[in-house]
Amino acid sequence: SLLTISQVFGFTAATITVFLSGIVGSQITSIKSLSTLPTALSVVGTAIFTILAAKIMGKIGRRLGFIFGALVSSATCLLVAFAIIQQNFILFCISHLILGLGIAFAHQYRFAAAAESVEKEKVPKAISILMLAGIVSAFLGITLANYTKNLIPDHLYVGSYLLLAAFTFMPAIFFIFYKN
Repeated sequence: SLLTISQVFGFTAATITVFLSGIVGSQITSIKSLSTLPTALSVVGTAIFTILAAKIMGKIGRRLGFIFGALVSSATCLLVAFAIIQQNFILFCISHLILGLGIAFAHQYRFAAAAESVEKEKVPKAISILMLAGIVSAFLGITLANYTKNLIPDHLYVGSYLLLAAFTFMPAIFFIFYKN
């Protein structure tokens, strides 16, 4: 279903952030004890923005909410790539905090499946499929992020975040065609 495919692409932000942000953080900060701060900030951002994502979806609907979340994630990944090119650790950290907003929207796919898109007796199966999509997302995202890490010469991992920008943008395209 559309929610499953969107979950595969949209949730790559969470897995690639965990996979790369500490590595990149250690490369662009001279204070090595802060290298995992971007990872922590993305988790904090997700926690802070989860309620906001739910409220936004309550006001504008799931379809527009998912499109908004995808656009935020994609734009933020471009900002992360820029921060890496500039070797700007503060911008890198702020970007990961904002990326938490996009991840908070990606977490809403499960609720959309459970609440609105299937009959009540099929809810457990729908949620299970979405959880499986999360595993596919992790494998696909991390594998392709590793393959694209050298895409931009002299800027290790910028290509990974450019790929992530494209991946997280895909649900916006998918949800243009979404009908509840």
